[in-house]
Amino acid sequence: MTLQQDQGQTPAPTAMGPYMVSSDPPHYLSTVKMSDIPEMVRVLNLSKDIYDGTASFQYPYLESHAEVRVRRALGYHEKGFNTHWAMRTSPDGPLIGWIHAYFEPDVKDLHPETGKPVKLADIGYWVSPEYTRQGYSSRSAWFVVHEILFKEFKVDVVRGSAYIENMASRKILESSGMSCEVEQRADFIPKLQQHRQVCEYSIHRAQCTKHILVCRQA
Repeated sequence: MTLQQDQGQTPAPTAMGPYMVSSDPPHYLSTVKMSDIPEMVRVLNLSKDIYDGTASFQYPYLESHAEVRVRRALGYHEKGFNTHWAMRTSPDGPLIGWIHAYFEPDVKDLHPETGKPVKLADIGYWVSPEYTRQGYSSRSAWFVVHEILFKEFKVDVVRGSAYIENMASRKILESSGMSCEVEQRADFIPKLQQHRQVCEYSIHRAQCTKHILVCRQA
């Protein structure tokens, strides 16, 4: 029993951080906060790069968009865990990027050793145009997959997707250890009201689940 439980308090959510991903350059991951909203709005309006590279972000990016996203992230704390982290250059410094994980609730594939449903998570990320090509997304993706999802949450398989022409995002997924499972699939993008071609990546925590295909086929 933790001290918080002994005192009748709600335990702090799992995976809050801050985590030191790298000391040189300084790179930390910590939970996103409402106070991050102004910097999110500034960063996401610097260019259309993040809008063009992702399926969900708007442009121009409004404070209301950021508030919805941050409140949704903080909502997981009430369930006892954290799955959204800000990339920072100091533990409490301004946000320079974002990485998150979502757990798939309706997995039908069973783990060959435990007989329980396979634990499956998806990751997504973005980094400020001011900090691209400096390894922040790649380091964050590797850390979240291996140090948080595999070790803290005991996730069996982690997935990620990218537009097929977005080679930068594909390299980030590959740098986390993922392999391409689906080379091309048409995905409807609501904000564009059209289909785009995406590719699907995955990584397995253990060899025994590698026969399970977890990505949607074209």
